[in-house]
Amino acid sequence: MLLDTKKLKKISVLYVEDDESVREQTLGLFDRIFKKVFVACDGEEGLEQFKNNGSQIDIIVTDINMPNKNGLEMVREINKIVSNIPIIVTTAHTDSEHLLNAIDLNVDKYISKPVQIRDLTVTIVELVAKYKRLDNIESLAKTLVQKSNDDNVVNEELKEKVDFLEKTVEHYKEIMDSLVFTLETDKHGVITAASKKFLTFFDYSKSELFGKNLSELKCSSCNGINFQQLMLKSLHEKKTIVSEHTFKTNNAQSVVFDVAMTPVYGDDSFVAGYKFYMDLISTQ
Repeated sequence: MLLDTKKLKKISVLYVEDDESVREQTLGLFDRIFKKVFVACDGEEGLEQFKNNGSQIDIIVTDINMPNKNGLEMVREINKIVSNIPIIVTTAHTDSEHLLNAIDLNVDKYISKPVQIRDLTVTIVELVAKYKRLDNIESLAKTLVQKSNDDNVVNEELKEKVDFLEKTVEHYKEIMDSLVFTLETDKHGVITAASKKFLTFFDYSKSELFGKNLSELKCSSCNGINFQQLMLKSLHEKKTIVSEHTFKTNNAQSVVFDVAMTPVYGDDSFVAGYKFYMDLISTQ
């Protein structure tokens, strides 16, 4: 992608990094190419920068592991203030728990260190442009809704925009369904859903798996009681629990997974079920 300096000079960045040498080196480059760079050395300072300058900030680039308040904790607080700002997380660690927490917080990009500045800059430009397009669509949709009662043509335009957004959401769901191992259960551990990736890899059909208890899975390092204990721990601590398990697929292949279990709450604030995100470690 050829970088447009005019576009770069219209972008303001909140950059949060606790490593002084990395921060100063990156800041030296950012100051030259972007309109404005707000810098912070930890999540607490980054949150204050956003509270004071949020209306000027187009995108956030933050490390995860930092003193006082880590990057994901900062993002969680910023999400309470505004929900439509692109966020890029940089980290030297790629563990499943950080990745899952980033997904839960709707982080747009997860980049491993050492970061290539050009690639990061390209990602910044692409995400800012994407969010501006979505903002324009949202603004247009709101305008069209206001006029739709008086103008049939506007109704058609609104329908096209809504169809576009629905197709985009469905497209991302299909991508996740085909690339990520996921499993869902009700609060009793009865399987209610699984991704296409899970079903294909484990060689199960929906009819073979849905409606069955987790204990039906051929797991050589876990059982129904063990999963029940993990469910109770996840519920009690109100957080994602990650544990390693060895399974056998339906065609008897032995596989090792990191399993992340997260409680799902209903409108009544009581647990309604659990989601399982599974990261393949090895096949045996």
